[in-house]
Amino acid sequence: MRRFYLHKRAGIYYAELVDQETGKKLPAKSTGERNEDEARDVVRDWLRTGVPSSPTRSSRQARDAFTIASVLAAVRTEELTSSDAEKIAQALKARGLLLSYAVPGSQGAELFNDFLTRFWTYDKSPYVAEKLAHGHRMTREHCQHSLGRARLHWFPVFKGKRLADLTKADIKAFSVLIADEKHLLAPATLNRVLLTGTGPLRWAYENGLIANDITAGLVTYSGEGKKRGVLSPEEAKDLFALPWDNNLARVGNLVAATTGLRLGEIRALRAEDIDELLLHVRHAWTEKDGLKTTKTGESRRVPLLPSIKAELLALLAESPHGPEGYIFWDVEDASRPCSYSALAYNLRKMLIRLRVGVNPTDDERRRAEEYWDTRAVTFHSWRHYYSARMADRLEARTVMLATGHRTQAVFNAYAEHALESDMALLAATTADVFSSILPFKMNSA
Repeated sequence: MRRFYLHKRAGIYYAELVDQETGKKLPAKSTGERNEDEARDVVRDWLRTGVPSSPTRSSRQARDAFTIASVLAAVRTEELTSSDAEKIAQALKARGLLLSYAVPGSQGAELFNDFLTRFWTYDKSPYVAEKLAHGHRMTREHCQHSLGRARLHWFPVFKGKRLADLTKADIKAFSVLIADEKHLLAPATLNRVLLTGTGPLRWAYENGLIANDITAGLVTYSGEGKKRGVLSPEEAKDLFALPWDNNLARVGNLVAATTGLRLGEIRALRAEDIDELLLHVRHAWTEKDGLKTTKTGESRRVPLLPSIKAELLALLAESPHGPEGYIFWDVEDASRPCSYSALAYNLRKMLIRLRVGVNPTDDERRRAEEYWDTRAVTFHSWRHYYSARMADRLEARTVMLATGHRTQAVFNAYAEHALESDMALLAATTADVFSSILPFKMNSA
């Protein structure tokens, strides 16, 4: 049996080696020679020393070359199952020749965008189910926001990519892309966007969906974010001295200014939360989750000014749903409180009125809106206002008993054991600090 055949292509001799056991030929390989005798010498040298597999690798013995050719022929022509493909891929990975792979039908073969959608869909997410099963808090609102960030930032970049195909280089490139100036995202926002994808990828690695943790060593963003604007005490006093068109919004903003409650916590207030001199903050309300625990998952007590208590009780008395409903009630639906915009939109409306009066021109209104946008004053600014005013008089630990902040690890131990003396100090200071902004006489009833 002949050991090889020669033929010309564009003046160059190519050789086809013949497997002496099977009679099958290897794919034609260039000898690099134009002379037939010199080409034969090259092929004989291959048979003696080995066939060069590539310019960057050493020669491979002819027997090995025939074996590889047989393997490749089998892969190309035999009827292979997904199980066969899995075994071949596992063997290559075991030898360090394959970093990752995705067999059709496996979890790693899932499109990355589909995986993110499933991961952040509250009722379908294995991650959420795992968290809830272990007693951790996970809200629909958080999942909804995360999915929104994924759709806005991750989906366009990774469209058509499969989970197992992603590399660390892909994720690093994405982290650089979203930090581009045209996105104009604050560092804190960038980190939230990044975590929307890297969190699920880390979970996928820990649960065996992908072979490597491609998020390891990824650098997060640093820098100062945009600071929330805060009204001055004089501005707050003038704001509440104005005639508000919506009394419910006026009282809600007064509560926020004098207690530091979050908007969702204010919306969730009911009569049972009002004590003699305290407000019990037990719940929050979000559109996605309805009534839920506070942001920290813990209840707290906040000193309640007598005049604010009177305002709350008067508002509840006006409720069309009776005294058992929400203090900040919805006109039509007893099962829910007022809308987010009922408090936040009316604050914006009154801020513009504070700036340009009752009947501004379109140009005056536009400039007033730009002014408050530049100041970054929103409903949440009341929380910063309260914290700043109280921090002028009290140490941080005492103020944090009222605000419910849990960012200082050393404070966590104290927050669970608030002293009555702390509450008394908070109450006295609250009355002193905020009496000047209230547009009505402080009373003790």
